[in-house]
Amino acid sequence: MGYHFFDYKGFIPEEFKHDMFSIPHIIFIVLAFVGVGLIIAFGRKIKKEYAGIYLKIMSFVVLILEITKVSWETYYDIKTGAGFNVIGIIPVYTCSLYIYTTIIAAWTKGKVQDVCLSFLTTVSLLTGIIGVIYCNGLNFYPFWTFGGFYSLFFHLSMFFTGTFLLATKYKKLEWIDCLKAWIPILILSIVAIPLNYVYGADYMQLYEGGGVPLYSTLAANLASKGLRWIYTIIMLVTYIPLALIIICVYKGLSFVIHKIEHKPAKNNNEPVEESQLN
Repeated sequence: MGYHFFDYKGFIPEEFKHDMFSIPHIIFIVLAFVGVGLIIAFGRKIKKEYAGIYLKIMSFVVLILEITKVSWETYYDIKTGAGFNVIGIIPVYTCSLYIYTTIIAAWTKGKVQDVCLSFLTTVSLLTGIIGVIYCNGLNFYPFWTFGGFYSLFFHLSMFFTGTFLLATKYKKLEWIDCLKAWIPILILSIVAIPLNYVYGADYMQLYEGGGVPLYSTLAANLASKGLRWIYTIIMLVTYIPLALIIICVYKGLSFVIHKIEHKPAKNNNEPVEESQLN
């Protein structure tokens, strides 16, 4: 086959990479959306308590997966003599917040939990959808590898978790949640921004906007003028309208579902015409 399931990207021949939008990936996308559609359809019948149990289970799952992934990458970095990968391996990506907020939301209550739930059901959900469709990991790993599976499962679980929390009404979104969801982002950026500017990393896409043509072009143009910090602020603020996208969709779907469920029943007490009696 030319590679093994647990091979690191540097050990996989180039001709086996770039599986994004391959047949297995497309099938995965279709099944992901069908599954999430079923959650929306039947999740409202599931008790809210089960969503809390689900979060507790996922708090262990995501932690174990992240430890496995970091250990796996670090092993190969050390094996190849590269050493610890400060630029890429520290979990301070936007998607890394899914891990932290899931753990905190599972084991806390009150305002702290609400802030985490706001993130999980807005920015995390949206980035999960994007990650399922545009899975950048498949540019470096074949579909049938640990690297490919990890990236797909991680983003699918973001998509699934956010939808499940909304469908079971464990979290009901309001407009203010776009700002609540921004709080974890601001907190993580306190770590990400210094790492970006010291090591030239692109954590949370706050340095180069990697993978997003519009933002990468903007970042490059501003950097050429010594104004990269302006791009960092723009990207940081961008997370607010991203959260608003999900809130708008949520409120739209809630309105439609409410109208369907509360459609006026046909009045059976209407007068019967004489012709119908004969």
